[in-house]
Amino acid sequence: MAQTTQPDGNIRATAKVATGSLGIGQAELAYPETMLLGETRRVQLRVSSAPQLTALTPVPAPAKTPDLPKVAYQVSGNIQLYPLMFAELRALNFDIEPKGRQRRSVEANKTAEWIWVVSPRTIGRHELAIEVSIPAVVDGVDSELTTDVLQNLPVTIQVQAPIVPTPTPVPLTTRITDSIVNNAGAIIVALIGLVGTVIGLVIKAKSDQAKAEQAKADASKPASKKKD
Repeated sequence: MAQTTQPDGNIRATAKVATGSLGIGQAELAYPETMLLGETRRVQLRVSSAPQLTALTPVPAPAKTPDLPKVAYQVSGNIQLYPLMFAELRALNFDIEPKGRQRRSVEANKTAEWIWVVSPRTIGRHELAIEVSIPAVVDGVDSELTTDVLQNLPVTIQVQAPIVPTPTPVPLTTRITDSIVNNAGAIIVALIGLVGTVIGLVIKAKSDQAKAEQAKADASKPASKKKD
């Protein structure tokens, strides 16, 4: 299997899928090399059918499994392969959608594709496994050729903790300005109340001063005039 790292950070792996001397096709796997905890990414598998497989003449399938095609490719005297592939992505530390085996048809000049959406549960370096299987008829009995016969496609993803951005210090003058802007209404109301209080105090002070002056003037008058 060959692997390359793409500009977007994904790993692209290619491998031949074969059983015995018969080539089944070419597999291409794409998955993220690293992920952040809580992030959601895709794992994609594509399998192109080998011309030597799809060039075979389909024959009636001897087995009678209801959900399988009624024809198969005659590979050898005792083995027939159904024109189907199943693939399943498995992992202990990831949530995976869709779950379970996913079925695709094998057709000439067409690529079978599987896409899984994965989300890690824990940080660390984790392995995922893809199992590809082809239903077959061996000696007249329905069977399956799995990745033990085909090829294992390992997937390893490094999961990292989310990056927490460092807050940028805000200058004191900016904080004061923002505080004034955000509390402008309350400040205006407070100023109005303060102005009202000051005006009230001034009026009261003038009133008290006038009363004191009047009392002083009354006290300075002669007694006779007070009596009149």
